[in-house]
Amino acid sequence: MEPLDTEADPRVVGPFELLARLGAGGMGVAYLARRIPLEGLPDEMAAAYRLVEPDHDQEADPAGLVVVKMILPRLLDHQPQARERFAREVDAVRSVVSDRVPALRGADPEAAEPWFAMDYVAGPSLQVLVKESGPLGVGPYAALGLALVDALRAIHGTKLLHRDLKPSNVVLGPDGPVVLDFGLAVLSERQSSQALTRTGDLMGTRPYMPVEQLRDTKHVEEPADVYALGATLFFALTGRPPYPVMPLMSPPKWDGVDLAFLPLLAQVLVASPSQRPDLDGVQESLFTLLADAGLTLEAATAQLQARVAEAGLTPELPRRALADHADPAVRELAQHAVDRGDAPDAPWAEDDPGFYGIVDTDEIEWAADATDGPDAPGGHPPTLVDPDPAPPVAPAPQAGPSGVPGPAPTSYPLPPPRPRDATQEPAATASSASQSAPRAARNVAARIRERYAHRGEL
Repeated sequence: MEPLDTEADPRVVGPFELLARLGAGGMGVAYLARRIPLEGLPDEMAAAYRLVEPDHDQEADPAGLVVVKMILPRLLDHQPQARERFAREVDAVRSVVSDRVPALRGADPEAAEPWFAMDYVAGPSLQVLVKESGPLGVGPYAALGLALVDALRAIHGTKLLHRDLKPSNVVLGPDGPVVLDFGLAVLSERQSSQALTRTGDLMGTRPYMPVEQLRDTKHVEEPADVYALGATLFFALTGRPPYPVMPLMSPPKWDGVDLAFLPLLAQVLVASPSQRPDLDGVQESLFTLLADAGLTLEAATAQLQARVAEAGLTPELPRRALADHADPAVRELAQHAVDRGDAPDAPWAEDDPGFYGIVDTDEIEWAADATDGPDAPGGHPPTLVDPDPAPPVAPAPQAGPSGVPGPAPTSYPLPPPRPRDATQEPAATASSASQSAPRAARNVAARIRERYAHRGEL
């Protein structure tokens, strides 16, 4: 977990305040974030952002932390299918309802820089735990395996495949293992004409994929995920994948694998998908392993939780993540956009050339409680607008009163204030803005309803 780059990373994405950078992958960048409690957020905006309120106890978790994933801009320029693949990742995360998969909290695949937000799981990855504190024993191993069976059962139950299950995509959270990263998820019964993956394409992580996926990612089925589950369990015992580079037709080397674990792994890590057990078979083998060790599932789960706690590898949260409210300056900027009727990321802004302006750095200073200008004692001085402005340029981060840089520009351009005639009506208030959304907002909402009408969600 790294601090935000104030010159490159936005502070706001949609209605979420970014707090830290979690990492980057092949398709995007992931941030730790929190939902900004905005007043008067129109239903059209909430619907377009697919916002979902958490069903857990907010008093027990006031921070409401999420992970915001944004697609890499270069992919949009060089890979025409990147946006659609990202949108399908959003649909995949939203469709799977399970304690073993993070819940979707919001998304905007059609934004200039597409993003989605899902629950943050506080804990180390299986990759980090095993590398830092060693292989798992029988109880934690079986508890891990049964949790992964539950996750894949939920994923396959929605006609999805994961296609990239591996130790780094398994997080050991307070409530047990959770499976992340649906970037390669695919509808198992999708028609060929709808497929983004072509015959012969290779996607996934070679040391944890089966031979059939190495040959043709598009046409793999559920046994490919079962193999990846076995390869992940192999790592949990040995600290290495079954094969160092890619899957082979011959069996892996069983060095470091106790005889008690061989019956299951030897059945799963085979080249022929038809010879592998299904998820029910894997579950039965794991329960047999527990019974032979004289353990119940509850005892094994407690052992896994104790192992994670003793390792002390849960990432430390930044101080702002521990606060019970969003940054006031950031909240002010986001609220200002909502009050004006401009949704964050401006996906439905009116087609007005003057609408897209640069971020008013005076507004940032004002929101950050900077000192008022000399011409406006006790208030904020107005910003004059050039009727024929030069092409907009990104403003430099502004320093607050303590010398610490203020919030960087949001992920969406805030327009500069417009001059007003004395005969004009007063500006709309926050309450009136919430009752009358812009025309473009209503148009986008109508398109969204039409697109998802068959799902009965909107």
